Amino acid sequence: MTATVRSATSLIRVDMLHLRYFVAVAEEGTFARAAQRLHMAASPLSQRIKYLENSLGTALFVRSHHRVDLTAAGHALLPQARDLVERFDAIPRLIELATADLSPTLDVGVASDVTSELRTRVHDEFARSHPELVVTFHPGATEPLLQSLQAGRLDAALLHGPIVARGIETVRLDTAVVKVAVGRGNGFDGRSSVRLDELAHLAFVSIEHDAAPAIYRGIDDLLRRHGVHKRIILPDHNFGGLAHVVAGGRAFSLVGSPTGAMAKAFVGEPIGVLDVEGIRLRLPTLAAWRYDADGAIPRGSLADVFRTLARKTGRKTEPPV
Repeated sequence: MTATVRSATSLIRVDMLHLRYFVAVAEEGTFARAAQRLHMAASPLSQRIKYLENSLGTALFVRSHHRVDLTAAGHALLPQARDLVERFDAIPRLIELATADLSPTLDVGVASDVTSELRTRVHDEFARSHPELVVTFHPGATEPLLQSLQAGRLDAALLHGPIVARGIETVRLDTAVVKVAVGRGNGFDGRSSVRLDELAHLAFVSIEHDAAPAIYRGIDDLLRRHGVHKRIILPDHNFGGLAHVVAGGRAFSLVGSPTGAMAKAFVGEPIGVLDVEGIRLRLPTLAAWRYDADGAIPRGSLADVFRTLARKTGRKTEPPV
């Protein structure tokens, strides 16, 4: 009886932040990756998880050198913790909808390298099929926008894939050829293409990887396989800083759409943009929406608009996770 009472009252001392930390560690599988996702150091994150375990009176993770695994208690808690965090994150959106103007607004996140042409196509398709809607675009990086979409702060988003996220359905709308951006005077002047292994003497420069973790993990693996090991990571999500580093000759970068934000940052700089030899590198742009939530328009209508756009480019819908 005492243990039961203690467990019940202990829950009062567990706040939403601890549950958010628990979900991040459970989903990422390591404290290091979870800390990166949460924008904090691994040591205080580990301490917060230990506090949560002490408060609940049981271990939630089995810790090993390279990863952590859920205990039986952790497995039982995870779906409930996810649900609580998602409901909590949805509160601002619920209040906004309850107090907003009666004119329905469709809030669509737009990742930085989405082309203006695609953004216009999305706007025009909604204007044609749902003229009563006011479509508002919200710029940002892929991962923060995905989190806002999952939390209900956005109705939909145009993101760079791959996207594997709980409760999210996607369809590919566009694909950009990825090229190499390298400063003049690095031995590649006058060339139209380059092999990745030829860039091994340079660093790869990028924005913070938390902007799109899945994409940057794939890039890191690819570059390592071709002997490119040096990295420069700028401490924000601003593409403008990349141009200074690349133009200075210390590093190269990868660029997708020629009309995206990253390519525009290189305009006027002493930088060449070269094709990649021997490898088919592509950056997909996906429309994403919550599978189980209705916002400004019913989910089915939202999906229909994006599927219509996808059919015009021959793309297929990706199922929800």
